[in-house]
Parts: sequence; structure tokens; C-alpha cells
Amino acid sequence: MKRKKDITSYFCTKKMNYNEADIETEPDGVRAEEKQVESTTESEQVFGDTGVQREGTEQERETDENPESEEAESEIQAECETQTENICASTSTGPSDISKCKEDPPMQPDLKLFPRTLMGDRRRSFKSAWYHIHPWLEYSQHLDSAYCYACRHFSPPNSPDTVFDSPVGFKNWKKATYKEAGFALHARSERHKQAMVTWRDYQKAAAANATLVNVLNKEHNRQVKENREYIKTIGEVLLLTATQNIAQRGHNESAESGNKGNFKAILDIIANHNKSVKKRLASNHNAKYTSKIIQNEVLDCLADMVRTEITEEVKNSEVFSIVADETKDVKKKEQISLVLRYYYNGAIQESFLHFESTEKLDAAGLSDKIIHILENHGLEYKKNLVGQAYDGASVMSGKHSGVQARIKEEAKYAFYFHYWLPLSDYCKR
Repeated sequence: MKRKKDITSYFCTKKMNYNEADIETEPDGVRAEEKQVESTTESEQVFGDTGVQREGTEQERETDENPESEEAESEIQAECETQTENICASTSTGPSDISKCKEDPPMQPDLKLFPRTLMGDRRRSFKSAWYHIHPWLEYSQHLDSAYCYACRHFSPPNSPDTVFDSPVGFKNWKKATYKEAGFALHARSERHKQAMVTWRDYQKAAAANATLVNVLNKEHNRQVKENREYIKTIGEVLLLTATQNIAQRGHNESAESGNKGNFKAILDIIANHNKSVKKRLASNHNAKYTSKIIQNEVLDCLADMVRTEITEEVKNSEVFSIVADETKDVKKKEQISLVLRYYYNGAIQESFLHFESTEKLDAAGLSDKIIHILENHGLEYKKNLVGQAYDGASVMSGKHSGVQARIKEEAKYAFYFHYWLPLSDYCKR
């Protein structure tokens, strides 16, 4: 009996990972009998799951035939009370082919043939029908063991462990369907009942949360759609005023003003026929996108879209020419204007590309500014620029140090042509 206790203690310490070389032998050299320990409590089932069979010439027999088995089991349980904590792991432990977290469903493979193990007088195996009787069951094909999904993931903190959430699992198929052992005994335990209640509450909360998420997503999508339609309306109004060359803003854009300017006047007309726009303009939101800063930002975005389309056409046509001139704006600030001339869709196209202020009005400063604009728009001017046209001013047309001479040093195919029409007049056309 002492030798039996020593062997079992060794198994508990090693968490069931043992080999034949570690088992003590009788004085006459015969190995000690290794009996399957079966009991009606889950703590005792831990040792019944090992399914260790006797080696040697003696016939196989079950532990419950031994009249000293009950006494041996009680001694084993008392000696290994602390070691079972190492066997019974937390809810995060277990083989790799079962659920890893509470978001995963119970792993319940439906095999045509489960592995069969000799237990008692016959070979026994797990049954897929047990899933319907006990929905909390999980099965590991890797270890041929059963586990409790609820206890692994929803057990109360610091609750005592059982074989159904240990690393080795439950595999005593002979007692699986006993009324006072196996699945039925586990299902009646307080720990399992609390875990099942927590699991049901979690499922209800998850379902309610999914419904709430759907409602929130629907409302969010509706709001996004309204915002997009509103900002599209803002852009279309600004595009209209820009292409018609009319001012957007008025002198007094307050709510009491009788003339708020073209931009807000057009928006008010649209609001009379569009409830979404009217709601936004009449609300207390600070995102109406009607301020002068927003208007300029939207116009810049629209201008970038036009420039991108122009540069794509120029790149498709490969070769192009430039027409440039400097002029003063209303603030008396010098600006250089650049027009591209290219062949596209079977016709010669002339497209205004860019205005940019310039600090230096000499040939070096103007030529650097032109090259800077072409590079910023990704145009290959060194090989594809075949023509340049400016007015007759010496700073532009000078043969030795004028803009056209400096540009030709960079783009050898860029021949100079005198462009007699002032570009400021051209832009008004």
C-alpha cells in the first residue's frame, strides 16, 4: 500500500507525464500493478482518466474488484489534495483543438468513429450524441478527452478545479453516463451551475450588444450619408459660383441681412427643396461649412481636382508647351501665370494650370519659379517640353540670359515663340 501511494504521488507531481523507467518494481523484479482508479467524485475521476493498464503476465482487472480500492482511493485523495491544483488548470489551459476564449463556441467535432480505449471488459469511446444531452461538452481529438466549456470560461474566481477543466480532461467513458458519476455528477455541482448561469447571461448580453451595434451602425451610416450629401451640395454651389466667375460672399452674411451674398443665397434656395440641407442650416451645429475659410478650402480642393485632370491629359499626350506671363493682382502683388498647351483627344488643348506669387522678377527668379511649378505637378519638362511662349520683354525673351534661354538650358527641345497676347487678357477670354 505504501508503494501504491508513492507511485500515485509521483504521478501527481509530474502531472501524469510519466514513463515506465520511473515505476518502482517488486523485490523479485516484477513491476508493480498499475490499476485504474474509479470513484463517484470528480476529484477521484482525475486518476480514473489515466486508463493505465497492468503490465506483466497477470490478467487485466478493474480497480473496483479490489476490496482495498476504496481505502486506497481515500489515501490517494488525501495525499494528492495539493497536487491536483497543478493538474486542474485555469480556464485558459487545455489542448490546442478546443476553445481558447469565451468568444469561441464549444468545440464539438462529430466524428464517424471516435477513438476506442479498453476499459474493463470492452472498448469504450466518446459519443457525439452526448453533445445534445450536455451542450456544455467539448471534445479534444488530440487527447481523446472531454471538457466543460462553461467551467473553463465562466467559473467564479478562486472556485475549486475539476477534471473537466484540467489539462488532461475527462476520458473515463465507462462512467461518463453514470447517474452518480461522470457528466451527471459534474452537471449537479454548484461550480458548474454558477458557470452555466454566467454563460447564459453572457450569451444574452452578447445578443443584446449585437442588436445595439446594428442600430448604432445603421444610425451612423445614415448620418454619414447625410453629411456626404450636404458637403456635396456645398461643393456644387462653390463650383457654380467659380465657373460663372461670380463672387461667393457678400458684405453682410448675418441672419438679419437682406443680401447674404451669392453663396448663401443659393444655399437658401436649395434648402427650400431639400429637408436635409434646411435642417443643417437651421440647426445649432458648428459644422455648417459656410464660413469663408471653409469656402476657400473647398475651392482649393476643387482646383486640385482640375489640376490633376489637366496633368493627366498632359502626361498622356507626352509633349507639351508652356505659356507664361507675370501680372499684378488686386493687391498689387506680382504673380506668374502658367498655361499648358498640348494635343489631346484629336485637338489642341490650352489649359490654365497655376497662379503663383513671385518675389524676384529677374530672369533667374522667373525661370526657377516656372521649373518649380512644373516639377510640383510631376511634369517631365527636360524631355517633353517642346515649346515656350512669353511676351517680348527682354527679361523673358533675352537670347543669352532671359527666361527662354535659361529654360532651354534645362529642356533642349523647348523652342521659344513670341506670344503677343497678354496672358491676363487670355485668361479673361
